[in-house]
Amino acid sequence: MGEGKFDGEPHPKLCIVANLFPEDLNLVMPKGTTIADLGDVEGKRVGIAQAGSVTQVAVLRMLDAWGVNRDNMDEAELSNSQSAERLADGQIDAYFYAAGWPVAAMVQLASTKGMSLHSLTEEDLAKINEVIPAYIPSKIPGGVYEGVDSDVLTPAVSAMLVVSADQSDELIYGLTKALWNDNTRKLLDNGHAKGKQITPDTAFDGGAALGVPLHAGAQKFYKEAGLLKQSLISFPEI
Repeated sequence: MGEGKFDGEPHPKLCIVANLFPEDLNLVMPKGTTIADLGDVEGKRVGIAQAGSVTQVAVLRMLDAWGVNRDNMDEAELSNSQSAERLADGQIDAYFYAAGWPVAAMVQLASTKGMSLHSLTEEDLAKINEVIPAYIPSKIPGGVYEGVDSDVLTPAVSAMLVVSADQSDELIYGLTKALWNDNTRKLLDNGHAKGKQITPDTAFDGGAALGVPLHAGAQKFYKEAGLLKQSLISFPEI
């Protein structure tokens, strides 16, 4: 649709096959550090993800809702591994990174120097969702990272399998059928921890709010499998 940061650059052929899993936005801080809300990073040395990344765009919009911007914080544009290394060395006070848990660099940081994760309130999550509707409330279970024993409430953006509308219905039908196959289920369950969260029950989560249609081939499979629910009438047409 070409909104906001992408105004004037629409991608009209973009289509969804399935929502996969939430990519949680982590606010990582040194072990034992706590803050009241995102406004407390004002004046701090903060990693805001890599230049040009979607994560950085989202982080800056979120922080702006708390009155924090490039003018009143010392920002650093870093990858996740760079951020973890600099936090461990004391070169930054905190950093943001969006990814599906567990994140290897954070696992290493937690097991060596230690770290803490900021858990937002439900009110703060609602505020973020209002600013960026694509970011929805999520939770990182306690115990995922060493020393982070309590659940962490955080915003997350959905990782999605997307294709071009130019791809044939037959091809995308077969792709969708292969995704929701018993053998694929075994691979997902025995692979990365996030694999278990890729399920038909959440295949449409967040999709309608993006204004992006389901590919016709995917729609055909979901209808045949009895998975296309009434709630999907809000998906736009191709």
